[in-house]
Formats: sequence, C-alpha cells, structure tokens
Amino acid sequence: MTTWSGRTLSVDFRPSRDGLPFGNVWPKGAAIRVQKRALGRVYGGLCGGMVHFARERWLAGDPLPNDATPANPGFVDQLVAAQIESLGLPNGPLRYLALQLPHRVTARRRSTARTLAAVRADLEAGRPSCVGLLRALSWNPAVLSKHHVVLAFAMREDPDEADLRVYDPNHPGNDRVRLTIGADSVIRTNQRDPQPYALLDF
Repeated sequence: MTTWSGRTLSVDFRPSRDGLPFGNVWPKGAAIRVQKRALGRVYGGLCGGMVHFARERWLAGDPLPNDATPANPGFVDQLVAAQIESLGLPNGPLRYLALQLPHRVTARRRSTARTLAAVRADLEAGRPSCVGLLRALSWNPAVLSKHHVVLAFAMREDPDEADLRVYDPNHPGNDRVRLTIGADSVIRTNQRDPQPYALLDF
C-alpha cells in the first residue's frame, strides 16, 4: 500500500525489518554453482541480488527465510541467481558503461530524471523501486564493479530537490539511508559513501 503525506510517497518497506540482516561483504567472492559444481566467483559484491531478493520477498508478502545468511551455500546460490537476473544482461552493464564515460554529462542528467520518474511510478503502484547508482566516471570498463544498487521505499519531492529513502545492502538494518537529488542533478548521500554521479532505472 502506498502512503501519501504532503509531497512524500512511501511504501511499508523497512530495511531493518525487510532487508537482509547482513552486509554486502564478500571478501572471497560468492561462488557461482551449477548442480553443486563451482564455476567461478562473483567479486565486487551482490548488491543487485540482495536488493532484488528482498524486493521480491516483500512483494510476495513472504518474510525473509531463517537461513538467510552468507554461511548457507544454498541461500547464497539464490542471491547469485538474483544478481545475474538483476544485471539485465547484456543491456544493464552497457548502460553503466555508456554513462560512466566522463563527457556524457547530459546523458547522466537525463538518466537521473528518468529514474526519479520511474521511482515515483513504482511507489504510486505500491512497490519499492530498484535504483542504480553510478559511482565512478572512467573510460576503463573495470570500474563497473564500483557502481551500486539500492532499493527506494520513500520519496519526498520539493521544488528544489528530491529525497529518496533507500535500503542499501552496504548499510544493513539502517532505515535512515538517504539520497538527495538537487534541481541541478547533483546527488548527495547522508552516508560516508562515494557520491553518485547519476541514477539508473530498472
């Protein structure tokens, strides 16, 4: 259910209750397995998979499973599958690659505006919204691992800025993580995290 309060839209998702209770920390990578055989590892985090998994459980009205821990290989397999699905191959990474090119200022502003409209539409429809954060500018494809994904569950809009409350897998259990987007498309966060250069919709 969506709640309207002045210029604020929100759904009843709370990171402390509905987000995964552990952080997006995988120092040894997360194993990719097929029929219990390891085929490789995912490095750089599983933020997309964690957000996608939490969102789908919430939409289905299902509580998080009791075995939702990094120590459970079967559960990690589910996160890896959700991570791969969340990438939207091949277009997902290609969008990040295009927007991270240093000269694409206008494209980044358009992406941020489009994403805010998508978040608004999702919240109006009663569902939290996946948001990509472009966190590096470079011609080097290797910086793809620096980008991030969060889940917006509330949005406040004023004439000069928009404010998103998000579930961030890097800050488990924290209901106060916010992104503020100014009219000039400058994005700020209230955490000690890299400043995003643009938002991407999913």
